[in-house]
Amino acid sequence: MKRIAALDIGSSKVVYVIGERDSYGDIHIIGVGEVPSKGIYKGTINNLSEARVSILRALQDAEEMAGVKVRDIVFNVSGSSLKNSTIKSQNERETITVSPNSTDIEEFHVNRLIERCLTKSKEDGYEIVYYTPRKFILDEQGEVKNPLGLVGSKLSAEVHIVKVSSTLIRNLEKVIKESGLNPVNKIVSAIASASATLTEDEKEDGVLLLDIGGGLTDYTVYVEGTPIVTGVVPFGGNNITKDLSYYLKVDNEEAERIKLKYGSAFADGVREDEVIKIKPRGEEREVPISRKNIAIVIQSRVEEIMEKVLTELDKKNVKLSLLNAGVVITGGTANLQGIKELVENMTGLPARIGIPKGIIGLRERIEDPKYSTVVGLLKLGVSENIPEVHTDSQKNGWSLKDLLERFWNWLKELS
Repeated sequence: MKRIAALDIGSSKVVYVIGERDSYGDIHIIGVGEVPSKGIYKGTINNLSEARVSILRALQDAEEMAGVKVRDIVFNVSGSSLKNSTIKSQNERETITVSPNSTDIEEFHVNRLIERCLTKSKEDGYEIVYYTPRKFILDEQGEVKNPLGLVGSKLSAEVHIVKVSSTLIRNLEKVIKESGLNPVNKIVSAIASASATLTEDEKEDGVLLLDIGGGLTDYTVYVEGTPIVTGVVPFGGNNITKDLSYYLKVDNEEAERIKLKYGSAFADGVREDEVIKIKPRGEEREVPISRKNIAIVIQSRVEEIMEKVLTELDKKNVKLSLLNAGVVITGGTANLQGIKELVENMTGLPARIGIPKGIIGLRERIEDPKYSTVVGLLKLGVSENIPEVHTDSQKNGWSLKDLLERFWNWLKELS
């Protein structure tokens, strides 16, 4: 069995999962460790020693449950601030002349084309961590999925590329290595969550994946089977909790409890006469609070998150009419009552809650939206489609050999 671990370094939790892939290709989860995050803010490391302690605690719990030690890991990358995003995506197009006369398209032709796209997208301070060809165009034939072996004289490609801040990656790798782990690969959070929750039909029909975590909301849009935009906005479930803490005059822990037990993201679904009792700071007795008012506070923040995502999609000229499969909401905040209804109301699209699938073992523990990223990391980590990348040997932030290896594995799956 191939054994690997996945590490989800989030703003609210650190999750370490150990899995095995059997001879049938099925993934068995044999160990899970989850602890509250410390030293991590919106996907970035802001206290090395605290972050290391969080990782080590999650590691210990997972290895005790699994009864084995696994130190090769795949980890997630995500991060954003109010001013600058540490994650960028783009769709690069390039064309090469294969031959003056029509000839067979060979591997080196495609390599040259992909290399040009990747080279064009290079940017100081950023590292390419993911790419996938969206389409190939061969002469006048129009789009083809796999050009190898076909005959033509001119070949074009459009490639979706995701870049991440080099500083963010280096700090994540530093804390991982100082925890005694070997980071063999890194995957963008949104792509990992999509792998765990989206169906192939949804990807083909057009779908928006929203992973609303504690500090960030990662998103990606798939059309015709591949992503066309990937990004992140710097707000998540923790912002909702802080809003409630301020409104209710309670600490964050109590606000989180109230949010999960009594909250709703869709105020129209809450009756006016529903009341709960809370004990604000400085009060001797409990006071009644309308659940409707709590829902209004929550809805306001969720609407802001959605509006920011929709604004980013609009900047990329992504039309909601392309999303025939609607919206899939995942991440811990997907467990919030009424969020599906609010998203449907705001977008005019059908929505569903995305639960990680395609795993065996500990299903009752792991089939929860908040584990979508770590399950996706595990699925991609044991896939032959994700080569091991040792970033210490990379130059200019990425290894063309590794990226092209990933591409050829992708083409083999289409054959």
